[in-house]
Amino acid sequence: MKITDLTGLLKVCDLVINYNPEQPKLWNVEWNSDISNSILNQNNNRCYFIVVNDEIYKIGYSDCQGGIRSTINTYCGSGNSGRPSDRTHGIHILIAEELLKGKKVEFYFSYLVDIEIQILLMNGEVENIKTTISGKILEEANLKIYREVEKTFPKWNLQEANISWPKYIQESRVRLCQEGIKVKLEDLKSRLSI
Repeated sequence: MKITDLTGLLKVCDLVINYNPEQPKLWNVEWNSDISNSILNQNNNRCYFIVVNDEIYKIGYSDCQGGIRSTINTYCGSGNSGRPSDRTHGIHILIAEELLKGKKVEFYFSYLVDIEIQILLMNGEVENIKTTISGKILEEANLKIYREVEKTFPKWNLQEANISWPKYIQESRVRLCQEGIKVKLEDLKSRLSI
């Protein structure tokens, strides 16, 4: 499914290879200057789309503080350092591979607006608050639409499709978590025969 076939999504950024060997991250973020920092940093829960050459490769969600900027920075900054999850490390590596192949990689997102609800407090009082519902609901609804059209999950929605991460990604994550050995661009180039 092409991102150009969809409406209501905001392009957040382009991703580019990071050629600085002093940094563990394999790619950098070039933020879309047409989107204000207030939108990038807002805490509204969100659904994001990782897009490769206009094709949706991953649909995900995040309810973390710091907005979509924080969501993307987690993939970028933590994917090849520390003790990342399989997903965070795997997506970091897969993005770098696509960039090394000369493909365009972008993030898009949509967010849930605040709603006003009443909550019942333990003393019996009712309080009105503004909040958003979990981005998981938006992710699931978007995945349903995707699956109705494509008859499968997006390529990088491995967990949702009940598919294990590729062995080389599992092994590189173990090396990173146990021995602190980070993946280098040369490693990926060699694997891809570039």
